[in-house]
Parts: sequence; structure tokens; C-alpha cells
Amino acid sequence: MKGKIFGVLVLMLCFLNHTSSGEEIKYGFTKGAVYSYSYTRQDSSKASAPVIAPQKNSDKTSFEFSVKSIGFQDNAFILDIGNSDATYRRYLSSNGALVGSPTEDQTALPFFITFPEGDWRVGSTVKLVNEVNAFGQTIPVNWNMTLASIDSLKILATINFFAIFNVPDNRNYSRKLTLQGVIVFNMAEGVIHKADWETKYSSKLINKELAITRSLWEFQKQTNHSLSLTGVQK
Repeated sequence: MKGKIFGVLVLMLCFLNHTSSGEEIKYGFTKGAVYSYSYTRQDSSKASAPVIAPQKNSDKTSFEFSVKSIGFQDNAFILDIGNSDATYRRYLSSNGALVGSPTEDQTALPFFITFPEGDWRVGSTVKLVNEVNAFGQTIPVNWNMTLASIDSLKILATINFFAIFNVPDNRNYSRKLTLQGVIVFNMAEGVIHKADWETKYSSKLINKELAITRSLWEFQKQTNHSLSLTGVQK
């Protein structure tokens, strides 16, 4: 359960500090408020090799969790995120940057994107490069993010995103990881309203002999995620 909630936090804390037409999209947690979320995850995978029939697997998981705003101190929101199974305390700046996490080693946390400052016009795309620690090494990640729309009352902002993790190949092994989806940000509440995204991972074991390359084994996995704000208590 701990890993599942932690994976959701990656997306919740990534896309929240850009501006559009002079208006910032940023966190606005109200002290004492509890934001309830529903999360669903659908995994499907396939493994294949020349000597065996393809093996397929599928699994679906759903659970509820909440984000409780404890307060705002030293330019950071103090948040308790989780449910009855596990809870994490996070110190988060209003632009989405992680300030601290007293219960965990911050170097072990997944990536948290920080958008550039300045206006972000509807329909324009921002390209960024950052790094994450994964697969036992530092990996560059290329991001493309587009502000798709802001509704007529400027209540909801829609952001499309796509990321490629540049995992280096070696002589006998190759891996690829991509992430793509859309976030609807509630500008009135200062929180994510809804998010849908998918991650795709593939790995391949190969054998190179002179000018001949043979595939020995291949694994593919796709995960579809859906996150929805179900209620706010103040």
C-alpha cells in the first residue's frame, strides 16, 4: 500500500507551479482542510521469448486517500497524505517543490518537477530536461508540457504532458520508459481536480554476435492511472 500511495504522489506534486496569462497555477491548501481522492490503477504486462509462448498478466487496484493541510510555515505547506494503512508528512512550497520529508531520506524520493517562471499561454508547449535516480543510476528525463485550456471562468486548467526517460542501453540489455497523460487543476481550490495518465515500460535482453543481433527475452508493461478529487472538508 505504501508504494501505491507514493506513486500517486509523483503526479500530484509535479504539475503545479506555472503561470497562464499572468495568473499562477499553484497550491492553495486551506489550513485544516481535508481533500479526499480516489485512485485507480490498471496494470497489464507481457513477457515473451523465442522458446516459450507469450505470458500475459493483468491486475486492477483502487483505493481512497486524503491530503490534510496542517498549516503553512517557513513558506511551505505542511501536509499529511495517506489513509489508515500509511501516512506521509510532506513540506511543500506553493510552487510544487518538495521542501522536506522528515520521515524519509529525501535523496530516495522520486522526481518532483518545477516549471519555469513566467507566463504560459494556452496552446503553448514547454520543454524541460531534468534528472531522476532510477535503475541504480542518474537518468535524464525529457518533458513536453502543454497548457491545453483554461475554462471561461478560469476555474480549471488542463495540462497535457509527455515524458521520455533516457535509460542508456548496454551491449546486451535495453530499456525504455515513457509517461503520458492529462491533469485538470482546480485553480479555485489550488489542488488537482482530476488526472489520467499511463506509463509504458519495456525491457529487452539481446545477444550480439558479430553482425547478428538476436532477441533472447522481452518484457512489456503498461499501467493506466486515474485520480479524482472526491470531496473537500473545511
